[in-house]
Amino acid sequence: MTHMKRVRAALAAAAILLVTPAAAEAKREAGVPSAGPPADYTQTRNLSQPRYDTVREVVRLPAYDGEELYLEIVRPKTTGRFPVILEASPYHGTLADRDGTRILPEPRDAEGRSLGLTGYFAPRGYAVVMMDLRGTGRSEGCLDHLGAKDARDLEQAVEWAASQGWSNGRVGMTGHSYVGSTPSVAAAQRPDGLKTIVPSAGLASMYHHQFQAGVPYFLQWAGPIEAYEQLAIERKLPGGDDFGNNLQDTACGTPNSAAVAGEDQFSGRYADWHLARDWEKGATEADIPVFLVHGVNDNAARVAAMEWFTRRGGRAGDKLWLGQWDHGSGCCPTRRGIQWTHALQAWFDKQLAQRKVDTGPPVELFMSDGTFQGARTGDRTEVLTAKSWPGQSQRVTFHPTADESLDRDAPSEAGSVSFIGDSRGFIAPEETDGATFRTAPLTEDVVLAGQPTLELAASVTAPRVHLIANLFDESPDGDWRRISQCAINPELRNGLAQRDLVVAGQRYDMQPPCFAMAHHLREGHRLVLRVTTSDPDKVPLFAEDVQVTVFTGPGASSVDVPVVPDATLYPDTVPLSEADMAEPGPAQAPISSSVTTLAPGAGARVDGVTSQFVEFDVPEGVDNAKAVVKATPSLPADIDLYLQRRRADGSWSGDIASGTSGELTGETMTTARLTAGTHRIEVHNWAGPAANQVAIDATFYNSAGEPGS
Repeated sequence: MTHMKRVRAALAAAAILLVTPAAAEAKREAGVPSAGPPADYTQTRNLSQPRYDTVREVVRLPAYDGEELYLEIVRPKTTGRFPVILEASPYHGTLADRDGTRILPEPRDAEGRSLGLTGYFAPRGYAVVMMDLRGTGRSEGCLDHLGAKDARDLEQAVEWAASQGWSNGRVGMTGHSYVGSTPSVAAAQRPDGLKTIVPSAGLASMYHHQFQAGVPYFLQWAGPIEAYEQLAIERKLPGGDDFGNNLQDTACGTPNSAAVAGEDQFSGRYADWHLARDWEKGATEADIPVFLVHGVNDNAARVAAMEWFTRRGGRAGDKLWLGQWDHGSGCCPTRRGIQWTHALQAWFDKQLAQRKVDTGPPVELFMSDGTFQGARTGDRTEVLTAKSWPGQSQRVTFHPTADESLDRDAPSEAGSVSFIGDSRGFIAPEETDGATFRTAPLTEDVVLAGQPTLELAASVTAPRVHLIANLFDESPDGDWRRISQCAINPELRNGLAQRDLVVAGQRYDMQPPCFAMAHHLREGHRLVLRVTTSDPDKVPLFAEDVQVTVFTGPGASSVDVPVVPDATLYPDTVPLSEADMAEPGPAQAPISSSVTTLAPGAGARVDGVTSQFVEFDVPEGVDNAKAVVKATPSLPADIDLYLQRRRADGSWSGDIASGTSGELTGETMTTARLTAGTHRIEVHNWAGPAANQVAIDATFYNSAGEPGS
């Protein structure tokens, strides 16, 4: 049998044809587990309804050490005991408000302003508590970066909220990003009264915010070193949210930052600083139901941070939403619109208000056949449901070969593929040198869901280098879409907390951890494994002038992917906005323009200096369910995008959408529904050369997902 035939035969044996929804009943009779169709949460019955006027009050809660924690409570303006929703954030007064609009941007009022947690849940009979973490907002003390003091504060705040006269004793926590990390930290403390958490794009260990097995994440690596302390300082400056108060606290969190870890911040070793901020074991063991939300393509809180939830092993009562979306900066915590609003309400109504409410399938994996960028910004095609995560997927092994194929059969002879590492992958990942291995075109559709594992046998010629292995879906046209990423600093091959010398040219057998995946690999596509030393997702350190050799053959490199047997995929057609429930109309025609940048601003947005603008009108009667705006600079630059709407008095609104990924080859911004009126796209030169022409292209889509023409 030829090599190509062996590959095709093996793939055909491993892959299983998809089953249509109509065949689901036959599958159930055959004993194949099924979680049923995905939910349309807008149709959920018995949800709480708005019927209360509300009141807001401020409480300064003394912490265990005497520091005062600032809380704002919005609750029904009546007597009674109500379930409690707690948001604990370091961003209040700087990057976010105290109404929870980041985690719940929909619905909006007549002026287009988000109701948020306070405006949505308090009228429905909830007490919503907004807490400023110590050293942030208006709370006293020093920034702790989710250390032991933060943990004690969170435990105390939960128990305080559960014990108040207006509380029914049942507290739930939610939030997105850093704010989505405080719930898991609180759960690890097992406070009395905490009945559930809904963390979105959060983590339970600060290590996973900075590193993937010693390889630093681009932008987020610097957050615990400096960026968070900068926010804590800004609140004390003129115009800041806490200007003039407790000035002795200014910059007092610096000794708690990751900078104190010294050289470990370059090797990526799991240091004592990380140990003091690792709550994964407690979060995994927490005996409460968890509704976890994450995107496999999140570019700020990587999906590897949900490992603590994966280790819960499909605990009864847990729920998972795993989508293709990114971090949703300036947009939303998910790309599910009002589905997210009603799903969150259904969860809290059941767990906190104890209403009889259906919370949908235990696991919903949202998939997209589109491009990588399109998937990250909300493209949708299908939904896979399951009864638990990570479920019972089959592990299918592929072996790299010396002729750069990726084969089900292990090569009978030892071989290798070598390349010279460089940092070009940070800007142009397909142009950087690397070792690339491809399967033959698949003869069947394959559904992948779970966490792949990689055995990487390799040698390097430098004492420190970052090995980054991407798994791609390669289309018949040759386009690549990343579906997982594995990475490691070889110094940490024997454990994250242990650095071992790397000897030039010596083979090491390593297990780089990989991102969770949820992907439909189509017939005719190829699975690609590519090993490089640089990537847009990682800080481009230690990438140059190093030879990397990937070993193939018996007992050498291999990758296991999780294949879902007899996968039933449902079309993803639920409405994502209230307007989606109406008959779709035409979206407006696309627009194209360009601007020329002046000075870089590094976040300081100055009209006509660091920011230029493109104005456009949205006419009456068009169905602009969303717009996708792309900025393409002529020269590499970090361009940020923002959208504003002109008010009736001629002034401009605050940002109603943004795109701030930090990528150097372009930026994408996806908006919510656009109402009639004049809008402008702000093109901010965060970091890039002056006199750099930036092309701006905006495409508008109607409620059916059809582009305007």
